Amino acid sequence: MIILDPKLATILSAFLLIYIGIVVEKYYVSWSSVYANTLSFLILLGSIDINEYVFLFLLAYTALGYISVKFRWKRIFPLFGCKTYGALVLVLTLGSEGYFFGIYTVTSVLISWILVAVIVHFIGHLYIKYSRRRKSKKW
Repeated sequence: MIILDPKLATILSAFLLIYIGIVVEKYYVSWSSVYANTLSFLILLGSIDINEYVFLFLLAYTALGYISVKFRWKRIFPLFGCKTYGALVLVLTLGSEGYFFGIYTVTSVLISWILVAVIVHFIGHLYIKYSRRRKSKKW
């Protein structure tokens, strides 16, 4: 018995990744972030039809996420956080449905991804700012 459509499951996993990135992963990327990104990558592979170049890009991106956390390349951590990867999954899933610029070239994926990631990171910034202000009013 299938409860969720594969594309809906992928969209929900993208929103969950974004939520984890905003609420849990406020200041740094950890191994749990990379594992969550990998799990979302596997769900993505089972739910949408993507170009082989986009697949290779995703595979390299996921592998580089592991390498950056392993070697603690802190300057590039934000590139591999849940907010950034969740934005990418959202773009790919909605792009496969004809939204955004499409997902059939790496360039169109990058443009759409950057636009959505900027919005997601801005929302994360607002969340951190609001949560700090709320904590300071309690004391």
